[in-house]
Amino acid sequence: MRITPPITLVLLPGMDGTGDLFAPLVNALPSTVKTVIVRYPTEKIMSYGELTTYALAYIPKDSPYILLGESFSGPIAISLAAQADYQLKGLILACTFASNPRPLLSKLSFLVPAMPINKWLFPSACKVLMGKFYDNNVRSLLAATLSKVPPKTMRARLDSVINVDYSEKLKNIQAPILYLQARHDYLVPASAAKLIQQCAKNVELFTLEAPHLLLQVAAKEAALHIQNFIEQL
Repeated sequence: MRITPPITLVLLPGMDGTGDLFAPLVNALPSTVKTVIVRYPTEKIMSYGELTTYALAYIPKDSPYILLGESFSGPIAISLAAQADYQLKGLILACTFASNPRPLLSKLSFLVPAMPINKWLFPSACKVLMGKFYDNNVRSLLAATLSKVPPKTMRARLDSVINVDYSEKLKNIQAPILYLQARHDYLVPASAAKLIQQCAKNVELFTLEAPHLLLQVAAKEAALHIQNFIEQL
């Protein structure tokens, strides 16, 4: 009897790129779900195309897998899924986008190089990322994570978001897609998910009562949706 290898869940991180913020989700997932966390270089400035090539090395070569792209990594997950072979069984997108989710930012892109990114802005960042769902444990994890990433790297990634448009790549994705949307996301509007639904095939969307840091603040609920998605494949 042929034994089917277990599916690997490949996790592509948000703008910090460290992968550390996946800890709550990984802890909430059952032990039967094998996870691989992609961790981008913190010091090196890399474009979306370069990060996609970098992430490719984390993907299993001869066994089934699922991609999960969180926030900043949505375009990377989309690009990888668009060129994947039959081993890709599904794509999960969490609080993310295929193109610039805030088009008005394009007009302000010239300000990005001078944008202040420092510890004094951290309280404001927490309010935007968590809102009324403020969690001390998530705050501590976020602070420790962001301290590892230089401001120049964050600025470069923000600039990449402003200029990205991978909506056409969605049409080439054959695997089913699960989109996890946060009802109280102050960064990525509902229109981002709507565009993905319009451009891609077979998109299942769930809206959770959560902020942008959905996979951290609502890790257990997100893990349940992910587990159900895997079981249906």
